[in-house]
Amino acid sequence: MLYLCSQIIVLKDYRRHIIIGTLGLFLFSIAAGGHTSRRPVPNRHLYDNKLDTLSFSERISLRTNMIDWIALTPNIGLELTLGNMNWNRWTLGIGGRWNPSTKTLGTSYNVYDLTDVRLDLRRYQHGRGSRRSFFLGIYGTYGSHNVKLSPTGFKGTHLAAGLSVGTIAPLYSYRNGASLDLEVALSGGVMFAKHDEYRREDDSYVTVTQGEKFKLSFDMLPYIAANDVLRVSLVYHFGPSVANRYKRRIAIDERYRLHLNEMEIRRDSTRQAHAEQKAIRRDSLDKADYEKRFEKQRLELEKKYISDSLMQVKRQAALADTLKQKNKDE
Repeated sequence: MLYLCSQIIVLKDYRRHIIIGTLGLFLFSIAAGGHTSRRPVPNRHLYDNKLDTLSFSERISLRTNMIDWIALTPNIGLELTLGNMNWNRWTLGIGGRWNPSTKTLGTSYNVYDLTDVRLDLRRYQHGRGSRRSFFLGIYGTYGSHNVKLSPTGFKGTHLAAGLSVGTIAPLYSYRNGASLDLEVALSGGVMFAKHDEYRREDDSYVTVTQGEKFKLSFDMLPYIAANDVLRVSLVYHFGPSVANRYKRRIAIDERYRLHLNEMEIRRDSTRQAHAEQKAIRRDSLDKADYEKRFEKQRLELEKKYISDSLMQVKRQAALADTLKQKNKDE
C-alpha cells in the first residue's frame, strides 16, 4: 500500500492533486472543529426515557480515509446508526471517492484514476473494560478505475464485495458534545472487473487484452484499489464518542436497574423528609392552637374575675347603704 501511494504521488499532475487534497483536509478540519468554541456541553440525561436515546443528528457520523488522501484521492463517507438507542450496534454507511482523470503533456508511465461508491453494513462490539470498539461488516463497491503503476495498466469498471474488520478508538471530544475518533480497518473479498490491459510503448498506450465482460479478477493493483484493502480513517461523530456507544444491552440494563434503585432511595428519602416536615408543621400548628386556646381561656377567666369583682363591690356598696339606712331609721 505504501508503494502504491508513493507511485501515485509521482504523477506529473501532482500539483493539482495536492491542492485538492489540502483543500479537502482543510474543509474536514473545519467541519470537525469549527463549531467547538463557546458552546456548552449539552446536559445529557442517560435515562430520561428508561434508555439512553440519541437524536437523529447524534446518530450520524462523517468519515474520511487518510490513506486515500495520501494517494491524492478525495473521499468522504457518511454512517448512520440503525436505531436511536445508545446500545444499537448496527450501522449503515455510504462513501465515495473521486480522483479526476490524469491529464499530462505526454503519456505518463504512472496512472491512478479511481471513482467509486461504497456501501457498508457493520456490527460494532464495545470492548469490555475499555474505550475501544471493534466491528465486523460487509461491503459492496462499484466504480471505474484506470491504474498503471507497473508495465501493465488496467482500465475499466469494477464491482467488489467482501468482509471488513477493524477497530475504532476516541481521539478528541469537542465542547458541543461531538467527538473525533480514529478507525483502522482491513477489507477483503472478491472483485469482478471488466477492464482492458494496456502497456506504454513509444509514448503511447497499446491495448494488450480487451475486457468484454465482467469476470472474477485478482489483479493486484485494481484489487487493492477497488476493495480499499487498508483504511485509516478519521471519524467525526455529531453525538457521543465511540467510548460511550455500542455497549452491551445487559450493561445498559444493569445501569438502569442501579439508576432505579438510586431513584427509589431518593424518593424514600424525599418522602421521609416530607413526613418529618409535616409532623413538625402539625406539631407547630397544634402548639399554636393550644396557645391560642390557652390565651382565650385566660382572657375569659380574667373577664369573669373582673365581672365577679364588680359584682362583689356592688354588693358591698349595697350592704353599706342598707346599714347606713338602718342606722338612720333607728
